Amino acid sequence: METKDLILRNWQDSDAKALYEMCLDEALRKSGIDFYNSITDSQNTIQCWKNDRGFRVIADKTNNNFIGFISLGGMNRYDGYMEIEYAVAARYRNNGYAMQAVKKMLDYGFKEMNLSAIAAWVRSHNKESIKVLEKCAFTFEGRLRKHARDKSDTLCYSILREEWESPSRLCIDIRTMNYDDIPSICREDGDESQKNIDYLKRQLDNQKNGECTALLALYNGTAAGYVFLYHKCRWGGLGGYNIPGVVDLIVFEKYRRKKIAAMLLDAAENIARQHCNKIYLDVCLNSDYGPAQRFYIKRGYIPDGKGVYYKEKICEADVAYRNDDELTLCLVKEL
Repeated sequence: METKDLILRNWQDSDAKALYEMCLDEALRKSGIDFYNSITDSQNTIQCWKNDRGFRVIADKTNNNFIGFISLGGMNRYDGYMEIEYAVAARYRNNGYAMQAVKKMLDYGFKEMNLSAIAAWVRSHNKESIKVLEKCAFTFEGRLRKHARDKSDTLCYSILREEWESPSRLCIDIRTMNYDDIPSICREDGDESQKNIDYLKRQLDNQKNGECTALLALYNGTAAGYVFLYHKCRWGGLGGYNIPGVVDLIVFEKYRRKKIAAMLLDAAENIARQHCNKIYLDVCLNSDYGPAQRFYIKRGYIPDGKGVYYKEKICEADVAYRNDDELTLCLVKEL
């Protein structure tokens, strides 16, 4: 699991010294994090954590150095209810690392572990950790007075699956794409080929020339998808008619089912209204695009009435055509 600056990886034997030294920190001890009497103690503990899919090392993406740890563990409730715990070594604090790690672990817990709720218990004097939880959309549920071993109060926070899924609670941002975004887009898309890089550069060149607007979706600060809106689109069924056209509405696989596609299309349609009273797009007809076809129809896009296109030309009646990505239907929406 990766964030902008971090890797959340499995434990290694070589982490023992860094774990031992981190847990000597007085601030962490006061927050309730366990500490060890020797490196051997931490080595023995790591052996128990190695195969725990919910317990990860927070490591620097550039050099794999140990920064801290984060975990999801049971609370003796039910299978879908877990508690999140995390710690960052003193030298790495105040860099936003805890928030990056927590957000990524929430994604993992709700999406991969199919959890229903994630709780967090924090001591009342741990102000920095409280800020992290609040920025990650946790809800304060109550205070347990003199509950902690140091007789401080324990504050109870939680986030529910439906809250994590809600765009209004998640950090989903839509903004204009720029050239500096290309490496992260390719990485999240899983396609770092020169062909993909060149394609994105061409779109941004066209944006620079005023032909289109390139919109990027960010999920908790990470590239999650994009769309290109051409103000007078030159391609597809209505290419050359001076009508705004949507080109390549893409949401990367691990960020789907979070309403990101709807938010990207909303933004594209709002821009299109500045140029015309309608917008169009072309969707492929093969089964791989079934979800996209249903999505656009539900959004109010209807066929242009000219039939099916192959390589942007109207298909003739009683003629066979290959059902590949060149076989499309042109959909139009009144704005």
